[in-house]
Amino acid sequence: MPLRIAITAEPIPSHVSALDYVISPALEQGHHVALHASHMFRRQARQRGLEFHSAGTNWTCDPVVQQAASEIWKGSGNGPFNRYVFGHLWPAQAEAKVPDLLAAWTRERPDLVIAECSDPGAHLAARILELPLLAADNGLGPVLLDLWDTDVPPALFPLCKQYEQDTPTLPPMLTPAPVQWFYGTPPPSARAVRRTVAEFRTALPEWLERSVPLRPLVYVSLGTSTTAMPDLRTVVGNVYREIMAALSGIDCDAIVSAGDLAAHLPSADPRIRVVEHVPQPALLRRADLFVTHGGRASLLDAVQGSTPLLGMGVLLDQPANAATFARRGLGRALDLTATRGEIADAMTALLGSSHYGTAMSAAEAELSQLPPLDLAELRDSL
Repeated sequence: MPLRIAITAEPIPSHVSALDYVISPALEQGHHVALHASHMFRRQARQRGLEFHSAGTNWTCDPVVQQAASEIWKGSGNGPFNRYVFGHLWPAQAEAKVPDLLAAWTRERPDLVIAECSDPGAHLAARILELPLLAADNGLGPVLLDLWDTDVPPALFPLCKQYEQDTPTLPPMLTPAPVQWFYGTPPPSARAVRRTVAEFRTALPEWLERSVPLRPLVYVSLGTSTTAMPDLRTVVGNVYREIMAALSGIDCDAIVSAGDLAAHLPSADPRIRVVEHVPQPALLRRADLFVTHGGRASLLDAVQGSTPLLGMGVLLDQPANAATFARRGLGRALDLTATRGEIADAMTALLGSSHYGTAMSAAEAELSQLPPLDLAELRDSL
């Protein structure tokens, strides 16, 4: 029997794509799926054939929020930045989302809520209405767990008290990778499930489909959220320039996907093409090397494409992810302060060794063996 499934996403540009491992199986299994998120995701919902309901605000686009977060990252580093995000920003914004979700889910009660693990407003609304609830790991699960006892529940306590709810606990979690890949201590009731991506993201653009590779292809992307905050944008722009300078000294072709920074990164080298966006999962099936910020979805795209990587983590979970994948022999990791010479040396070593590709192929095989996601079975088990 088809279920009514409500999926929620927080207003970070890549976050709906990060939930495709839940969305795609739900649609394929014939369930009615509705996305409850801010206005910025209306188009993404339409691309995937989802019903859309506005919930919460586009708070990540607020210049005041971006500036404050940016200053903390630049002045104090990634640890204090993470505590500020999970101990202040996310809990503060949950208050605006809860009423929207309560109204929508009272009008039409879902059979199952699947909320991003970092979406406390959705977790609270589901608990208030006593709805079956699962958390979908969007890559931020490890950071969230690290801060759970010290930062997250205390910040959420006033909102929970307002709705006469107990101190929050993390719901059972779905994760689209072997749990041990990203978690030292597994989250409670974690279930690893097969990863899928939206079909439209698996097709190469016509201009790339027609191209005939003459040299190794390096794909570069430092993510979407890294360019939203002023200080981060400046740092990341400079990193792109160092990477492009390094690429100029290597016998390769390159595609640099830099979002709205692309217009500020002119390339004088005809072998280096700078674009705003490309369908990353499709491109990584052709690329020989991926230079990445180390976001969870990007790393799993690389594994599914068997593409070795050079990780240059920026914020949140990214530095730890890049270091973990380097330790597993799936690539190398460099700090954001790496020089063009260091970057060139790392890329040359990665392109010159078959070891990393072999390790990536083994990781892809392990990832593909995860069980498919059965939403009806999951709903019955809650």
